[in-house]
Formats: sequence, structure tokens, C-alpha cells
Amino acid sequence: MAPVWSGEPLADMADLRELLGRASRRGETVARSYANSISHQRTFPVPLIVHPPGGAPPRVRMWRLADVEAWMDTNRPGWREAARPE
Repeated sequence: MAPVWSGEPLADMADLRELLGRASRRGETVARSYANSISHQRTFPVPLIVHPPGGAPPRVRMWRLADVEAWMDTNRPGWREAARPE
């Protein structure tokens, strides 16, 4: 079950890897390094949760699932259709 913050579902790096994989040609989960590079793009949503906070490299980042899906709609058109079983 996806974590929830104030009633909103959240997405972590594993969820991001899966969502990006749905938009790929093979439909497989993408590499962590690829998902990490996507998550650092200027256009990608800012994480809601970053742990540990401060200057240390984050070990956990979580985004609102709705924000990630909206980004996917804009930057990976057709990902929702690709995710549907035939």
C-alpha cells in the first residue's frame, strides 16, 4: 500500500521507477539511476518529504502521487494508455 500524507497518496523512488517504466518501450521498471536523474530535473515536482533534512544527501524522497502523475502526463504522454493491460 502506498504511503499517505494528510490523505494524499505519496510516491517514493520505487513508485517513480515503476511509473517511468510504464512509459518505456519495454514497459519494465527503469534503473534507479535513471529515475534519480529524472527526479532532479528542474521540471520535476519538488519532493514533499526529504530525509534526512539539511545538506546531507537524501536517503528518502517522497512526492505527491498526483504531482508525479501530472508531470508524467506532460512529459511522457501516453503513459496511462501504455499501463493498461491489453
